[in-house]
Amino acid sequence: MDKHHLKITLVVDNEAEGDLLCEHGFAAWIELDDRKILFDTGQGAALIPNCERLGIDPGHADALVLSHGHYDHSGNIPEFLNRNPDARLYFGSGFRQTRFSCHPDKAPRDISVGDGVRQAFNALPEERRIEVTAHRYLFPGVGISGPIPRLAPFEDSGGPFFFDAEKQQADLIDDELSLWFETRDGLLVLTGCCHAGLLNTLDHIRQVSGIRRIHGIIGGLHLLNASAERLDQTCRFLADCAPDFIAPCHCTGAQAVQRLLQEFGTKMVRPGRAGQVFSAEMAGVSRCKTGS
Repeated sequence: MDKHHLKITLVVDNEAEGDLLCEHGFAAWIELDDRKILFDTGQGAALIPNCERLGIDPGHADALVLSHGHYDHSGNIPEFLNRNPDARLYFGSGFRQTRFSCHPDKAPRDISVGDGVRQAFNALPEERRIEVTAHRYLFPGVGISGPIPRLAPFEDSGGPFFFDAEKQQADLIDDELSLWFETRDGLLVLTGCCHAGLLNTLDHIRQVSGIRRIHGIIGGLHLLNASAERLDQTCRFLADCAPDFIAPCHCTGAQAVQRLLQEFGTKMVRPGRAGQVFSAEMAGVSRCKTGS
């Protein structure tokens, strides 16, 4: 059987290796044989310098997948489009909406993608803007979650998110997308912020892919504001599904990362940072359906 090699490089994160830049944001570069995907673009300042230092050319990406419509995952879209005249952009419904974070002790803060991003996005030919309304395969063995059902009662969106500064319309961040990769060791799941909740996200991907085994989880988990009950249930769920590794990034929160390390140790928990690389062999990609 032919081997198909998967390589995921974290390009933007709150933490970084060596001389790479760090910022509050997330982006990952995915290579699968001759196919390349950029997942998110970070907040703005770190993506291009880090790509250059890592030897990555975003102009070679076949696709840009946007996990959700927040500024710290979409900040470099105009620059990406300047460098890449061909890639298709995959996004969830509502990606371009105006959105706010409304903490009780702070003034409402606009956390949406911003006018420059919207303008660049809207200027794209329609055939390069792919709205993802249901799960689908991007390439053989590489899936996009589509909208993730919110079924676990203890999981919420991770913060006080609204569509208006007056806090009249709650924002559940229903546009959120995650990627999955069907490796020889099971599913490898890549999240942006996991606003849908880790249990909801993994259960959904297990169901639509037909694969139960979880090989790894990489990305933001948005447990920064998680209650003790939620952390307890998240740890019980991880103990049950027993992934080979988990790389918490970006918005997971230092307290939650420490809890994961205490529960599962450094062999399983590998805190993420820009420059970190993950590799795997894909499994039976010839049998997988591709998206349209």
